This record gives sequence, structure tokens and C-alpha cells, in this order.
Amino acid sequence: MRTLGILGLLGALALYRAQPIDCTAISLQAIIDTARDGATIAIAPGVCAENLIITKNLTLEGAGGGQTVLRGSKPGFPVVLVQSDTPITVTLKHLTLANAPKASDTPQHGKECALFYPELLCPSGLQVRGAAHAIAESVRIVRNPWVGVYVLDTAQVLVHSSEIIENGWGVYVSPDASVELRDSRVERSRENGLEIWGTASVQRTLIRSNGRSGVESVGTVGVFDSEIVQNRGSGVLLVGASRTELIANEIAQNGLWGVAAQLRTCGYLADNFRGSAVLDQNRIFGNRLGAVCLP
Repeated sequence: MRTLGILGLLGALALYRAQPIDCTAISLQAIIDTARDGATIAIAPGVCAENLIITKNLTLEGAGGGQTVLRGSKPGFPVVLVQSDTPITVTLKHLTLANAPKASDTPQHGKECALFYPELLCPSGLQVRGAAHAIAESVRIVRNPWVGVYVLDTAQVLVHSSEIIENGWGVYVSPDASVELRDSRVERSRENGLEIWGTASVQRTLIRSNGRSGVESVGTVGVFDSEIVQNRGSGVLLVGASRTELIANEIAQNGLWGVAAQLRTCGYLADNFRGSAVLDQNRIFGNRLGAVCLP
């Protein structure tokens, strides 16, 4: 890890408002740790090989266009961890969060990593914990082995105009947490595109070519004006006591059903649905087993 003398750090702090930080020469974590609450830190083009921990109100802004890359260097940890026991807001803009390195002794699934190995935190792109709020604006979150956007505890995340591509899970939300996706893409996840145990609102988002379901709803989920297409499993899978609203979406060319409950009559191994679903003005076509399988 880079070290920074006190004079060098003071000089960097004096400059970070006026010009972007060169994270290949200066520790970005050191800048974050000493920045004032509510500061904005601009980051120059380049690859920042650090795992970042943010525990205060802060904005990190890159150069956009894939030029500023935050790449994890510590195996088993997220590229960016936002955590606080009290509400804070962290905004990430025009950045790429990529390639959190996998630890050889972590289990094979992201959610198991957090539940059973919390000290590892999980090699996700963005992990938000505690009472923290995070905003990802025009961010690319790619090729992280567990979860692209991992929302735990009572955390809240807004993702807009962003891409979440080629991660283990695209977005995973635990029971008391929430996420809002707008005008984004969730594609080519190894597992589910979205797995929602808490609350999610999805608007004008493309959910495509994920390895299992496009959306697995276990909590409270609303999907509006979005495309859920070409996923290997069902476009939308309803599980447990989920409450799901699907309005004005295109749900097409998925490998199982367009929309299905986890029931034996739909081809699943157990009857595990006692929730509710509202479907209106959706275009559901070309799914291998059919359009809808609900009680």
C-alpha cells in the first residue's frame, strides 16, 4: 500500500477541491479519511487499486467514460464499502467499480459470504451497511465475483443511469434494506439479476441475460416501464410472502416463465408462495414455458 508523508497529505488535501486526485500516486483512502464531512473529491483518470471504506457524508466523482476505475486489491472485500450506524449519504459519480478479488476461502455464493463470513464483507462492487444511504450516478459496476450492489441492514441505495454487468448477483437487498433503480442496466449476472428480500422500486431499467431469474421477489417489489428479457430462468420469480407490482413492462424471451410463483404447478420443487401480485399493461411474450404461472 502507498504511504503518504504528512506534508504530502496536507498538500493533497489542499489541492483535491481544485484539481482531481491522481490515485496512482496518492492513497485515495487517506484522502477520504481526512476529508471534511460533506466534501467532494474529484478523481483523475486512472486505475485506483484500493478497497475503500467510507463512513461520512462524501461525494467521489470520477472522469466518466470508464476512465476512472476503482479496482479492489484486498481479496474477499468490496471495492467500496459504505457503512455507518447513523444516517450518512455517500454519492459515487462517473466511476467504474470493478474486479473485487475473490478470497480462496470464501464460499461460492455472495449472500452466504455476508451471512456466515461477515468479517470478509464479500468481494462485491458496492456494499452498503448499517443506516447508510448511497447514490450511484452514472457508475459502472462490473465483474465482481459476488454482488454488484449489495444492500444490507437498514441501508438505502439509489442507482440511476448506471450499469451493473457480469457480477455474481446484480443487486441483492436484505430484508430491512431498500434499493431504487432508474434508467439503468443489470446484465449477465451469474445468478439472479435482482434478488430482493427487502424493498425495491425499479423504473425504466433493462434486466437481461442473467444466469437465473431476472428478478427474484421475496420482499416488496415494484417494476415499472422496464425490460426483463432473455434471462435463463423466469423473468420474474415470486417467492414466499412477496408483494410484487409489475406495470407496463416488457417481459420476453426468458428461459422459463415470464412471471411465475415458486409453486410445484409451475415446475418448481416446492410450494413456496403466499404473497400477492399485481400485473397491468405488461407485454409478456416468447417465454419458453409460457407467459404467467400464478395461483
